[in-house]
Amino acid sequence: MREKLLILGLLVNASFALECNEALLRKHLPFMPQDVKIAKAREVFGICEYVVEDRGSVFTLYASEDFALAGAMFSKGQPVSRESVEEVQKERMKNLLGKLSALHVAEIKGSQDKVMYMISDPDCPFCEGAKNKVVELAKKNGWTLRLVWFPLPIHPQAYDKAVSFVCEKRTWEDYLKGLYGTSKCEEGIKKVSESVDTLKPYVSGTPLFVFSDGTIIQGANMKALEEKMK
Repeated sequence: MREKLLILGLLVNASFALECNEALLRKHLPFMPQDVKIAKAREVFGICEYVVEDRGSVFTLYASEDFALAGAMFSKGQPVSRESVEEVQKERMKNLLGKLSALHVAEIKGSQDKVMYMISDPDCPFCEGAKNKVVELAKKNGWTLRLVWFPLPIHPQAYDKAVSFVCEKRTWEDYLKGLYGTSKCEEGIKKVSESVDTLKPYVSGTPLFVFSDGTIIQGANMKALEEKMK
């Protein structure tokens, strides 16, 4: 009898289990654009967690039969959402790595087993604050460091600086000194435009650091960079 009750209880619980599909999320968020991609969905603590990709950003949404909410979930002081988000970001960046190699405009050579791309905007203040320390860490710990341009629309002169940097075959040393030149050429326009078009689905802001294992660090998070590059 006890075994029958246990089986019945399991069947009842299963019948009420949430089905974490796109339809459930859109029931609460009918205005969500159709091109927003749900990269991963799972049930956690009795509600559905969705890892969502939208215009270069990866974030979490949560839904039950009765509500939906946005944000990160924490349990006992630990981030529940982070692992899912980082897993999706890592897979996305692995798909991008082959393209990044063709897009870089300057390189500091180190180990080919330790490669990091700094995606930057010539007029990004956070990039300016990070670039010297990043080069220092790369040289100290034997990393190959590659610079990739992603000029943002909010910086009206950034695109022309990036183009000139390519045309004049500038180096990391020039970047550290803020030397971009004033040239314009077809090669530079093509390179920077290709970089922007390729990165747009993946990047929402600069700096973004992408490592050869797919790990990413967003923003000038020097503590995380020091830990990763040691």
